Amino acid sequence: MKELVLALVAAAFGLAGTVVGARAAKKGALISAQVTLQQVRDQADVDQAHWLRQQRLQAYESFLAAWDECLRILNSVGLPGDSESSGLNPLKGAADRMTERARRIDILGPAKVARAAEELADSIRRDVDIATKLLKLTEEYLPANGRIATDTAPAMSAAIEAMGEATRQMQELVAEAEGGTEVPQGAAAMFASFDRAEELANAAISRAHEDSDGFSAFLDQATAIVDELKHNQEAREGTRERFTTAARNTLASATPPAP
Repeated sequence: MKELVLALVAAAFGLAGTVVGARAAKKGALISAQVTLQQVRDQADVDQAHWLRQQRLQAYESFLAAWDECLRILNSVGLPGDSESSGLNPLKGAADRMTERARRIDILGPAKVARAAEELADSIRRDVDIATKLLKLTEEYLPANGRIATDTAPAMSAAIEAMGEATRQMQELVAEAEGGTEVPQGAAAMFASFDRAEELANAAISRAHEDSDGFSAFLDQATAIVDELKHNQEAREGTRERFTTAARNTLASATPPAP
């Protein structure tokens, strides 16, 4: 009987040891699994941060490439909207690309970089709008400006020619009437020629004044538009600096240390 009791006690202790061991093993396995899971999560965070940083870098570089393209167009054609310039449509295309790439930055963030990118894109679009306004003004003025060559200049030439003809007639009549007391026969025609020449001169001068007034109005409007364009270009210099600074800081701080 005593041996049986001892055997039962030993078995009980063995069973208890097995249970304790199993519990310890289970706890160890659980801790190990938790550590492994945390490592996986940390690595996933690092991978995601690396991916986001790479996506942002590509988006920022693509946006700045469109920006540089706009600047090259502006520098190559001078003042956009010039009637002799073919750069307006390419500038609009580059501005549209800037806008598209600014939208991608808005998705990737952060907000500070996205705002600066949108402001730069807006500024280039304003350049296009202002240049279009100047081009439209120039196109509207060109027909009036063409009238100088087709109407005003010929009218001035006709007035000068008529005045010259009247003067020639007068000189002939003076020579003919020299020493006489009677009015020369061609005097009436001469006076009529002077009247006609004066009429043509007054009409030509009136046209010239109209042309001058029209040019002055065009010049005032064109100067105001050019000033608006220059102001817009000067204002965005600070925006470009804010964008590059915000983008640089974002990329520098985007990647957490490896676990």
